[in-house]
Amino acid sequence: LATTPNVSPDIDITGAPEGDHTPDPVVTLAITRDDFQAAAAPNAAPEFLKKFPTNKALIEAVNNLFLETYESFTGKARMTGSGEAKRLVIHFHTAEARDLCVGSSHPEFSDLIFHVHDPRQLRSNKDLWAIQVTDISFFIKKDNLMAYFKKFGNITSCRLFSRPNAKVQQARIVYDHADSIVRFTDQWAVYCFSTCLRITPCFYTVDQKAARRQYVATLT
Repeated sequence: LATTPNVSPDIDITGAPEGDHTPDPVVTLAITRDDFQAAAAPNAAPEFLKKFPTNKALIEAVNNLFLETYESFTGKARMTGSGEAKRLVIHFHTAEARDLCVGSSHPEFSDLIFHVHDPRQLRSNKDLWAIQVTDISFFIKKDNLMAYFKKFGNITSCRLFSRPNAKVQQARIVYDHADSIVRFTDQWAVYCFSTCLRITPCFYTVDQKAARRQYVATLT
């Protein structure tokens, strides 16, 4: 025989009075956390790799030093990619600490150089040693560029190119060491063959490149 639940006529089986459809209160916790990233290319730092030959060793070394050095460092260094795209990525809670790290040298890590990291961009190690030169008049040839820019360091490659119907050329110049392009984080142009050439480090993030283009456009 079928039986009916033993309940009061004015109470539903959930225990709420009939007709009372008020939902249970829901508590929502919103957690926001700023994440400012920097990264370095360990495969481009042979002295660093000699000292810390494994991923675990170098991650622990970076975590230990930066926890003592930067108050807003999260203590969560991690490794991504492989080969030329391999990156040691570190996280900060503030942009100020991230920028301080990028602008500082760390004697404990000798040749390991940190730059602002943009997760949207994957770069080769060569981007850490390269600059993009724009506004190059067509009378300026590759040999002219090589002759001028070699004073900043040893050039390993120089590619001069232009887009269809463009009024000027641009170039990608790669040096053999990151130190050769350090000056161009502050120096945005050079005067070459009576022409002002604008320069952007290739390791800049998408946002950094856009900000520099906007600033230069405002000046002109």
